[in-house]
Amino acid sequence: MKKSIIVITVFLFFSVAVASTVFTEVSAEPGTDRVTIAWTTKSETNIKHFSVHRSNDDKNYIQLDKINPQGPGTRYNYIDENVMFEDTSVLFYKVKAIDINGQVLDESSMLVHPNISGMFRTWGAIKAMFR
Repeated sequence: MKKSIIVITVFLFFSVAVASTVFTEVSAEPGTDRVTIAWTTKSETNIKHFSVHRSNDDKNYIQLDKINPQGPGTRYNYIDENVMFEDTSVLFYKVKAIDINGQVLDESSMLVHPNISGMFRTWGAIKAMFR
């Protein structure tokens, strides 16, 4: 009796998608006539810069600033002092982590109701008339 040995080799390939989060905390806090955007990072591997954006309608964002990375665990702050010129009761902000290839690694969105004093609201309206 002839015995045959059949060897079956099974190759298993696993692909695991892991959500890589750069931010551990992101916030937008209204102050009098300003909004403070703050974030803390968990990882900053391959990050070229962070960009802060604002919108009145959650569709059309403008870039306010680019901030260079300082290392994981750093708490960053950006103060938007131009909220008095926005004619809206709500503002939308995004903080984006941009990699060395210009791609967005992570993005966090927030909305805030700015606390604009009556004096600055009037001054903002007067300046808007002359734009």
